[in-house]
Amino acid sequence: MRGSWRGALLSGLLLVAMVLSGCGREFAPYWKIDKLRLMAIKADPVVVAGQGQTTLSAAVYAPEGQQVSYAWSWCPLESSAADGYTCPIGDEELAELGVQGVDFELGTEAEVVFENPFTEAQVLGFCEAIQEAIAERFDDPELARFLPVTDCSRGYEISVRLEVSAGGESIVSSKSLTLSTGGENPNTNPVMMALEVRPEEPGDLSELRDRAGWEVAADAAHDDQWVAIPEDADLRVASGITMELRAVVSPESVETYQPPIPEGAEEAPPARQEAFVFRYFTTSGTLDGSRRLFVLPDTTLEEAPITTLVVSSSQAEVECQEPEAEGCGVRLWSVVRDARLGVDFIERRLLVVE
Repeated sequence: MRGSWRGALLSGLLLVAMVLSGCGREFAPYWKIDKLRLMAIKADPVVVAGQGQTTLSAAVYAPEGQQVSYAWSWCPLESSAADGYTCPIGDEELAELGVQGVDFELGTEAEVVFENPFTEAQVLGFCEAIQEAIAERFDDPELARFLPVTDCSRGYEISVRLEVSAGGESIVSSKSLTLSTGGENPNTNPVMMALEVRPEEPGDLSELRDRAGWEVAADAAHDDQWVAIPEDADLRVASGITMELRAVVSPESVETYQPPIPEGAEEAPPARQEAFVFRYFTTSGTLDGSRRLFVLPDTTLEEAPITTLVVSSSQAEVECQEPEAEGCGVRLWSVVRDARLGVDFIERRLLVVE
């Protein structure tokens, strides 16, 4: 009896699994852009000097015909996704900490400017005061996770909140922003210079020359087959050819910096050279891995970002977000980040033709 009961239960579970696997919702891969999307927020410069300013912008996509609206704000504490990135402390508590008469709304444009209302000495004093105030005056364990960095001499992190809306949908995200407290050698953003493509197989260059009009020498070596996608025009590529894609970052972006001293350590760790994480996104086609890592000396800045992209002009083979008379328009993005809040991004467009 027990055996038959177990057999029936197992059969039932298998049936449910088959139904779920056959009828369950299919999720688009992370790199596939087919609806409103916020891919990155950038601050330039990364570290805001005392009473200085930084320009905030975002990599955003909305389907054609949809108008994107923006709502920017900032908070003198770190925020949490669980609360919709709302500021975890109110005006009353901020006033007790000496923050009052400050406008936390930044505007509704695609690009806004944050003006640091404090001097570096004030930021340093505020950083030290808020640590003590949250730990002692408020004595709230829920607020403990919003404490700033323990070493105030390295800067104080605030949060910037962005809500983008289009087509009845909204996305809320946040970015940490460092206010300077007078420390030396602040971080800078990596600089994205270009987005390039070449055929994965060198022999496919002739197809790109004949069908897409590439002006690359027929006998060019594979390393010389890279073509930069123009900023203000589409680059034509031939349907069905596997392309290699890479983001080109300035070598000067690889900075040497001093990591913080770990808690309890007596000596500072050795200086490091920055590592970068590259992410790629596309509206059509298939990416063979959307995440690439650059770490010296294991990889090079030329080879580390390379991934592969297969695109087609046939709407029967791929869902084309931006169909054209000659084929399919394909938008591409690359976002590069370092480990110290530095970000840059680039957007380009291909036209895939038969």
